[in-house]
Amino acid sequence: MSESFDLRVDLPAALAGPSAAFGFVERFAAHLGAPVKPGDGVPEEELAAAEQRLGFALPGAMREWYARFGQRWDLFHALRYPYPPEDLWAEDGVLVWQTEKLFSYAFGIPLDRLSEADPPVVIDGEGGEWGAYADRFSLACIELLMSQNTLCGDRGGWRRERLPGDAEHLERHLTAVPSLYGPEDSDDRQRWFADRDVLVCDDRSDDGVELGWLEFRALTSEAADRVRAELPGEWREIMDY
Repeated sequence: MSESFDLRVDLPAALAGPSAAFGFVERFAAHLGAPVKPGDGVPEEELAAAEQRLGFALPGAMREWYARFGQRWDLFHALRYPYPPEDLWAEDGVLVWQTEKLFSYAFGIPLDRLSEADPPVVIDGEGGEWGAYADRFSLACIELLMSQNTLCGDRGGWRRERLPGDAEHLERHLTAVPSLYGPEDSDDRQRWFADRDVLVCDDRSDDGVELGWLEFRALTSEAADRVRAELPGEWREIMDY
């Protein structure tokens, strides 16, 4: 792949808006060895049919995401499941867009914000109350790409238990990714770091593990070898989550 691509630079730049975000998705997929192709999106007639069934137009950023990537489950489907347009539904004042695969929580867009081109995304967690998740739909798409490809993806990310000293290494040698999302209870418990061709999640959100987890996705086998050498331990490839 001849195009220059550096996650430390390109990922923060992707947070500027839908155009930047979706351009990043295409470059990320290409460097992962799974380029986006014509036909990877949802056809216009299916989007129009969904809008007619729902009785309202989809926000511009959501519509563009479906039109470009709506059939690329390898990029966006692992722990979470984005609904195809024909399965979108509205309840409690929210257009429900995706769910955790065991239906533990869901994500949606407030119906009173649908007229915005890039509206916020909310999360339905414990207690059934909708709370803030991402300020913009395009940010939620980048978060979904990052988290699902690190946790699993088409060829698996890598995971091991977090060890003392991991956080210091990440802070010294990798670049912290600006926060994309975060209910208050997870703001400091899941942090992202990038190297040129690696994404690392420093995840302390699992109370069942003493120190938490490290998870990473490398764009090349050489980069994966480098991470395992610099952060030794019992790494396991994640083929399903």
